[in-house]
Amino acid sequence: MDMTLHIPTILVVHGLATLISTLLCAYMWMRERRNAVLTMLVLAGATSCVSMGLHGSRLILPLPIASGFGLALAVAGAGLYWQAIAAFEGRALSMSKAMIGAVIWLGCWLVPAFQESVTARGAVLGLLIGPYCLLTARDIWRGRIAEPLPSRPLAVVANALRGIVWFLILPLSLMIAPPYDDNGGNATWFALVALTNTMLIVLSLIALLILAKERDERRYRLASEKDPLTNLANRRTFVMTAQSILAREEGRAALLLFDLDHFKHINDTYGHAAGDQVLLAFSRAIEKRMPKGWLFARIGGEEFACLLPRVTGAQGLAIAENLRQAIAAMHGEQSTPVPVTVSIGVSMGCDPTVQLDMLLAEADAALYQAKADGRNCVRLHEPAALVKTASRQLEAVKTAMRGTAIARNRRRS
Repeated sequence: MDMTLHIPTILVVHGLATLISTLLCAYMWMRERRNAVLTMLVLAGATSCVSMGLHGSRLILPLPIASGFGLALAVAGAGLYWQAIAAFEGRALSMSKAMIGAVIWLGCWLVPAFQESVTARGAVLGLLIGPYCLLTARDIWRGRIAEPLPSRPLAVVANALRGIVWFLILPLSLMIAPPYDDNGGNATWFALVALTNTMLIVLSLIALLILAKERDERRYRLASEKDPLTNLANRRTFVMTAQSILAREEGRAALLLFDLDHFKHINDTYGHAAGDQVLLAFSRAIEKRMPKGWLFARIGGEEFACLLPRVTGAQGLAIAENLRQAIAAMHGEQSTPVPVTVSIGVSMGCDPTVQLDMLLAEADAALYQAKADGRNCVRLHEPAALVKTASRQLEAVKTAMRGTAIARNRRRS
């Protein structure tokens, strides 16, 4: 058993694992030097490597250098790793928080009784490094709300277990034996603790790399699902989500189709920057009035769609009218650089056979009617009214064609 748990061998393995991890982080940092996470990981790894080198030479070097300064670096390495996680979670770095543990250790080292007691040194070391590990686990866990990455539990468990292992040093020292004696010998339990700590360090680093990979994948996925200007769902996301909502609600929903009036004229007259401001202001105005459960998306240049689950056609018509009035009032509130109005078509579903394509087609027909009626208005899909509107438009086209033919005949005569 003692041969299997030979502490110098375990410490060498621990040191090599830390060194290889540090070199890997340094290689990545050389390619991306502005990355605060990599910078802190390199500092943490380098500090830990120096610490292990000094403490491993405690039979050669003076004790104040090997254990006093060397273990202070070990505490600093744990603090720097905590700040690397803080940077990963988007928080501001604090070198003072990272170094406070090392300062406390050096302060304790000034007490002669502390230097002479192996148990006291081991206990204080565990009580300083353990909280850093638990703080690291806490920060990773808190990040799940804003960024629910699948491997967060793994990273939390790895770092939390590291903290628990460090806290065990005090009870094990008191109940079994000090971690090592003055002649350099080590207790068997300390070999187990060192081996466990080595495994957990490697696991925590692997978990962090997995989290970074999952973050990139999530960002790419979100970018593919969002409209880059308004940050609303794009057409692809709208279609997929709306189909799920309709299936869940058995087709009971209203669909609002928006089209900003004369948007091309706004772009041509005021410029595309003003047009972008109009789109953003319109998006925020609708979002601000959206209750939970609505699905709002930009499905085209100046076209937007909103699915309202469990809303009837009459309710959808009233909601659309309120939204139309809110958009018309935006310019007076200085929300947009130019006057803005919107035409809205409303369609409704009421049974499980309703399909999204049908709702979109009906809302589009109602929107076409709203434009034909002068824009800046709301129309509900009503087949009879649409037929009447189409007939009027057909008669208008025929009248125009007859007028053109008469004018052409007069020129010929």
